[in-house]
Amino acid sequence: MSEVPRRPLFVVQTPMKYALALAALFILPLINSWLVYGGTISKEDLAYSAIASLILVNPLATIVVGAVFAWRHGFSLTAPWLFGIAFLPAALVVYNETALPFALVYVLAGYVGEGVGLGLKRLLAVVRERSGNSRPSR
Repeated sequence: MSEVPRRPLFVVQTPMKYALALAALFILPLINSWLVYGGTISKEDLAYSAIASLILVNPLATIVVGAVFAWRHGFSLTAPWLFGIAFLPAALVVYNETALPFALVYVLAGYVGEGVGLGLKRLLAVVRERSGNSRPSR
């Protein structure tokens, strides 16, 4: 008599892996705050670092992660929402509640990234088709 294996309670699926990678990136200003206490950077530099990560680094990273996700796995409605949700702990730990609306910005950046990834994948397929090197896509 064979038993059916039990399913685990929680499984980290593919979109969640990308969201966890972004969550690690969103915590980078916390590392910068540790450098202030070590005397490596000043408090003014810490403020500029936090603003730069909110406005430049995090959206660009979300676009890149969204493009890689869409390239490898196709379009997903839920993945960009996970990217935005991944920012919420960082918003409450590193920043303050005024940074919470940036989660929606990162959701939009995730959709832009998915569009970029799908566009690049289709462009590469057209180039391969025209050149005669048609390899089967994954």
